[in-house]
Parts: sequence; structure tokens; C-alpha cells
Amino acid sequence: MNETHKTQAGNNIEFVLRDYVRELPTYDGDLDINPATNPDTQTPPAVVVDFRRELSEAHAVIIGTPEYNYNVPGGLKNVIDWASRPFAKHCLIGRRIGVFGCAPGERGGKSAVEYLRNIVPLLGATLVGPELLFPKINSLITPDGNLDPSVLSPLTDLANQLANEVAS
Repeated sequence: MNETHKTQAGNNIEFVLRDYVRELPTYDGDLDINPATNPDTQTPPAVVVDFRRELSEAHAVIIGTPEYNYNVPGGLKNVIDWASRPFAKHCLIGRRIGVFGCAPGERGGKSAVEYLRNIVPLLGATLVGPELLFPKINSLITPDGNLDPSVLSPLTDLANQLANEVAS
């Protein structure tokens, strides 16, 4: 969603668009703890600290993903790995999360979305919204970044559903 789409979603929703996929280092448990002092002491890289802080401050999260080899891309899996640590104390617990898939093919990211819809509750988060798949997404985005109403309308509905969940 671009700035125009965020405005169209309504004044009751504040969006922060982030793409940590390209910023986070590959997950490495050795970077995440300081075994010399205390195995439970968090000493991750600064970008991970910022990422976890932003997630912990968010009331809800929308994850959009393509599908690579019938699963989530490695970069998104890496984001999930960083977010889901430390075990049972991580920043996804209690978050409301909506997911959608988009791909240039006919499946619209179905396997990736199924994976996310299965793992979100296991991480202590609440899955919100229907299965959203956008096949042939490359034909549904204009060169200036505007989304076709067949994409924008369900995404706006998902954002509003998440906002309603947070408000209740």
C-alpha cells in the first residue's frame, strides 16, 4: 500500500510501512545471546533491537508475501526467526496479525499464506482475517504503484478488521 492507499483505509488506522527483510542479518542464535554472562541476556544487533521494539509497539501487523518454491521467501522466514526469539518472551506474543499472498502466477502465494496462517497462532499471536490471495499481482498494480480495487478493497477490509480487533 502506498500513501494514497493508507489515506483511503480510514483515519482510524495509522500505518507504518516497514521492510525489514533486507535489513536484518541472517538469524544466528549466537548473535542473539551473550553466553559469557547470561544465556538469557539479549545482545542482538541494533537493527534487531529496533525491529523487535517496533513490533512490540504495534497493535497489529499485516504480512504480505510472495511464494518461492511453495513456501515463504527465506527473507521472511528470517524475519519470523528474529521476531520469535527469545522463546516464550518474544514480541509477537499477543499481536494481531493478518496475512496475504501475492504472486505473478495463478496460485497467488497460497502455500506461503497457508504456512503463515498455521504458524501465527503457534507463535502466540492472533490470526485475523480471511485467506487473501492475489494471483497475477503484476497485472493488478499500475506503473505508478496504484492497486486495482480487487486488491485494495480486501486489504482495506483486512486493515479495518485488525483495527476493530484492537479496539475491542
